[in-house]
Amino acid sequence: MVYYSETLTCHDDSVTGWQISSSPGSPHPPSFYSLNSQPPPLPEKKMVNRTVSAPDTNGKPFVQAYPRLPFTGSESNVCRPGEACSRASLPSSPVDSSITCSSSPQLSVPFSGSELGLAASLGSSLQLQTLLSNIDNREGVYSKLGGLYAESLRRLALKCEDHFTHSQKNPLRFEESNWSLFRLTSNKPSCNAGDAVYYSAACASDPNNSYAVKICKSPSVEAKQSHLYGLSVQQSMPPHFNLQQDCGHFLACVPQSMLPSEEASAPTASASPLPQRSASAPGQQTERERVVVITAEIPRQTAADFVQEWEAFHKTQPEVYERRVCFLLLQLCNGLEHMKEHGVTHRDLCLENLLLVLHHRRPSQLTGSSGADIQRHLPRLLISNFAKAKRRSSEDAASTTVDPRIKRDHARLAPEIVSAAQYRKFDEFQTGILIYELLHQPNPFEVSPALKEQDYRCEDLPPIPSVSLYSAGLQKLARLLLQPDPIKRIHIQEAKRILQSLLWGPRKDLMEQQRERHGHGGGFVGGSRNEGLFNWLDVKRALLMMKFAERSLEPERNAELEDWLCCQYFSSLTLFVRYRTHTVAPF
Repeated sequence: MVYYSETLTCHDDSVTGWQISSSPGSPHPPSFYSLNSQPPPLPEKKMVNRTVSAPDTNGKPFVQAYPRLPFTGSESNVCRPGEACSRASLPSSPVDSSITCSSSPQLSVPFSGSELGLAASLGSSLQLQTLLSNIDNREGVYSKLGGLYAESLRRLALKCEDHFTHSQKNPLRFEESNWSLFRLTSNKPSCNAGDAVYYSAACASDPNNSYAVKICKSPSVEAKQSHLYGLSVQQSMPPHFNLQQDCGHFLACVPQSMLPSEEASAPTASASPLPQRSASAPGQQTERERVVVITAEIPRQTAADFVQEWEAFHKTQPEVYERRVCFLLLQLCNGLEHMKEHGVTHRDLCLENLLLVLHHRRPSQLTGSSGADIQRHLPRLLISNFAKAKRRSSEDAASTTVDPRIKRDHARLAPEIVSAAQYRKFDEFQTGILIYELLHQPNPFEVSPALKEQDYRCEDLPPIPSVSLYSAGLQKLARLLLQPDPIKRIHIQEAKRILQSLLWGPRKDLMEQQRERHGHGGGFVGGSRNEGLFNWLDVKRALLMMKFAERSLEPERNAELEDWLCCQYFSSLTLFVRYRTHTVAPF
């Protein structure tokens, strides 16, 4: 089945009409999908010494006893699903199931069972009677149909959200005592990211889901404290589809062979007060103490790996590649928007800290799939590594004390201190740099360090080569995000709307026809121009409904990530949003 979508350009871009939205296969299938090698099983728990939990409010780790957990051992040490497990070895209770994840405020309101039942009972009588009233008025009927399309897409968006985020709503929490439940499914890392190396793993108590063992890099005490601080920041926010989820973390001694090559060959720091375990018998590996995290998502590569792998493809098929970049940036904006709602600034957005996950299939379904087939689907983007994150000062004060004297002192702080104004649009600036890097362009501030030393203008930034329908729009977006004045720099919500318009907004030639038909003066809101946008919106919603209806009859076809993102846009789109987007990035 072919899915039709319109493509939007900005200003002088060339325009194409209807396009097939399927993404290409990888130019060369990655090697990390291979699971041929036999992995070593995880061993049973060793003796307890001490552990470090999340840091306290002063940023210092809390020291407890912890088990030394090497990664090699006998397969008999793994608890099987059929075996009885003690209460101490079972995962802890899940988080509050009332927490829901939504990138759009319009999509985040849940419906209770009574509300749905009432709507169903009234729908067959009152709603139908209302819809059929004044049926002789063709224009009125069309208006009602447009409302039905909008409501149907809103419900579909909620269904898609539940489909993609159901595993996040009731996650299991693992502790040190649950370590014997896990076994690696590959002895090769699935991903080597900026702050950690990842291994895929299976859990005996949860065989239907896959997990990743995240081994954090850097052996120093300061690095461990930074990792634990970042994990505490992650746990302070409700789960989100585009944020990495922590299912449990602790300190453990891991075999040297599982560390990155640069760390495995490095000598043990003698100044570290934390003990390292040396080999006590021939053939036994030296172990290193690291922060270990259990995550529900198995990253297959970083955004840096993606950029390197697809460089040649970008040259041969730039339009398809840059469309995919728009989707990755849109997911990044969704995650950052969620973080800002909870007072968190990441402050370390780089390609190595953005992970790509195959979200649509279980590992058992990947056995017979080629790398090209896997890469045809849009990957899920995860923001990771919160070691440099900054939490809003007011939230920190409220969470650390209830002392009325401290609260009184806090009330006397200047607004720029309370709101951390210097970090307010920090992530927006780094997102602008990421646009250059995702398009295989260098960081403009690395090429020309003098830019930051002077009062530069956006026009001073290096141009992005115009090779596709999306190039000019991404260039304008990067300049808006890299405004030297943070007051003029656009918010991440504006960046999200611009990316949505680039992907699904009305074509440039359609907007030009509107201008020519109704003259060149005036704005977009008002009169028949407004009517043209309404009609365009109804047609697009109807086409999207047709696509979902046809796909529902196809065997083994589920909603794709692109479908959900598209539903989010068209279910919440209003003419006010369209007008605001036009004023920011006219097309």
